[in-house]
Amino acid sequence: MPEAKDFETVSCPPDLLGPLIDGVAESVIVRDLGGRVLLWNKASESLYGFARDAMLGRHLHDSLEGQHPATLARLERQVLEQGHWEGELTRTTASGEERRIEVRWTVLRDPEGQPASIIEYGRDITRLSDLEVESRQQAHRYRNLFQAMAASFWELDFSEVRKMLGQLFHAGVEDFRAYFAAHPEFIDAAIAATRVVDVNDKTVLLFGAGSREDLVGGTVVPFWPPESRHVYAESLMASVNRLPSLSRETRLSTLDGRMIDALFTVCWPSGHHGRGTVLVGVIDLSDRVAAEQEVRASELRYRSLFQAMSTALFQIDTTRQRELFAGLATRGVEDIAAHLESEPDFLTTYLDAMSIGEVNEAAVRIMGAKDRSELIGQPVSRFWPRSSHPVVRRSLVSSFRRNVAFEQETVNYRLDGTEINTLFTINASPELRARNLVLVGLTDITERVAAQKALRQLQSEFAHASRLSMLGELTASIAHEVNQPLAAITANGAAGARWLSRPQPDLDEVRTIHANMVSDARRAADIIARIRAMASNKAAERQRLPPNQVVEEAVRFLHHELVAHEVDLHLALTSGLPDIEADRVQLQQTVVNLALNAMQEMKRAGCPRPRLDLRTLAVDGELHFAIEDSGPGIPPEHHDRLFQSFFTTKTNGLGIGLSICRTIIEAHGGRIWAENIPSGGARFIFTVPFAK
Repeated sequence: MPEAKDFETVSCPPDLLGPLIDGVAESVIVRDLGGRVLLWNKASESLYGFARDAMLGRHLHDSLEGQHPATLARLERQVLEQGHWEGELTRTTASGEERRIEVRWTVLRDPEGQPASIIEYGRDITRLSDLEVESRQQAHRYRNLFQAMAASFWELDFSEVRKMLGQLFHAGVEDFRAYFAAHPEFIDAAIAATRVVDVNDKTVLLFGAGSREDLVGGTVVPFWPPESRHVYAESLMASVNRLPSLSRETRLSTLDGRMIDALFTVCWPSGHHGRGTVLVGVIDLSDRVAAEQEVRASELRYRSLFQAMSTALFQIDTTRQRELFAGLATRGVEDIAAHLESEPDFLTTYLDAMSIGEVNEAAVRIMGAKDRSELIGQPVSRFWPRSSHPVVRRSLVSSFRRNVAFEQETVNYRLDGTEINTLFTINASPELRARNLVLVGLTDITERVAAQKALRQLQSEFAHASRLSMLGELTASIAHEVNQPLAAITANGAAGARWLSRPQPDLDEVRTIHANMVSDARRAADIIARIRAMASNKAAERQRLPPNQVVEEAVRFLHHELVAHEVDLHLALTSGLPDIEADRVQLQQTVVNLALNAMQEMKRAGCPRPRLDLRTLAVDGELHFAIEDSGPGIPPEHHDRLFQSFFTTKTNGLGIGLSICRTIIEAHGGRIWAENIPSGGARFIFTVPFAK
């Protein structure tokens, strides 16, 4: 009967393939990788009741309603990965009858070695006797076990060696051990007569074969070096003495000449002593020894690293924590965050359930302990102030979801009760979880937090200095803006006095003049308030703001400068933009600074028609503000340094304006950049996220 490999290696003319396949007693079906039937022989027609013409091109599994506990999709993936699969399927015939079919699938490949189709051999086993069914199941179980084992397994044909031992017996040999020792050539001949019937995948890998076929059918000669012949002789003695098995440590050779230390085990199935096949198992002891050495070395490295780290490390015993989680699972709790909302006391119970099992020297130092004993055994809750419980809560949620890592900045207690700023990290790898442990790290970032606070203060002072400098540049504009309402108040005051001096004062006119004076006074007060806000050095205050309103208010600062420099201003502000969450003064400072820079550059370049375009629009969930000028653009050599501190192209410039702009925008979670406009001029753009 032809095997699947025959179709992989033998090219058959199309006019002969049909009669050849039709002569096979088994059902033979070829399908493409999409499951459509390409070939359907006579035995398939008889088995399933579908004519060949009716099945060609149809999906095999859908047509026969195939079923398997592992799902057909999984079996298809398995056969493509391994090249072969065999087992039992339940299928439905054309008459609606369910049948159990034993099938063997093999992947057929194209000349380039790529999977092209799958050939199937099938046999109806619906009516097999119970004994035969059990026998076949046992064979399947054996085969699956044979392939699945991590050790190298061989099935060897021992029949020729049986004959050789029989000849010695008939020749009158009684002391086989002495004979083997005196005739090493007999052992060599026996090794050469031992042929390989089957091997598992581990054998192919361990002994350096390209495939199973490189080993099956050959002898075991390449694998038995002369120094190990005595072990083979002992296996022959075990066979003569009808021992059930034999195990010895020895050295074997691989196909590429490597020597491996191995545990060699040979066993004879019941009733097969001295005849038929034998089973051999080989475990690579060099792997085991190397693994044990690596485990010891890894443990040593871990301990050394654990103690050498400057981060405080705590090995936390989570046995009680796991019991708590198991209790929640029993109660049906799936949403731990919701459970904490309804039962906030669980957080304290959770903290008290964990204790410190091991610490490193950095933990002793950072936590202010005299030695390790002051920390080991302490409950974790001792080191967590109530203000940091939200961080514990988030770490609990992460642990409940079996996340491997967690990290957040927080505040912890030292042993003496003082607080330190820390970077709190958790490593809950599967290996640690299996031992009811997690590794917690605390990095003391108190100095860093203080430095960041000082840096923010310094940046705030720089921004304040920048605003004062900018206000100095806007002195004329400010004076002009303040002078307008003051002049109006003066004029209205004089007019009111004249109306009151008449013999018959017009009180209605006086009331109108008075209202105008109040309005102008408020306008002056608003101008001064804006200037005071810009000049103040108060802390940043985030609030929800309409972005277009921020830009329009900033433009008011620029009115006089725009007129004085004869700059044509165009506003293109997209209506209906969502609010942003920002500090009003800082964003106005950024807009004014960018606009002043643009006007000064256009004046310095002598632009005949200076123009500014201010735009707002929404892009990818954030505000984009762009300011474009008609100036000379940005010189290429300056482009990468624009936002560096103290870089300036102005004679009397400080070089902090654009640097402050970048600091402000990045503090708001945005970005700022500059680019040249192809038609001429420069464009500065910054982004700010919309408020959530």
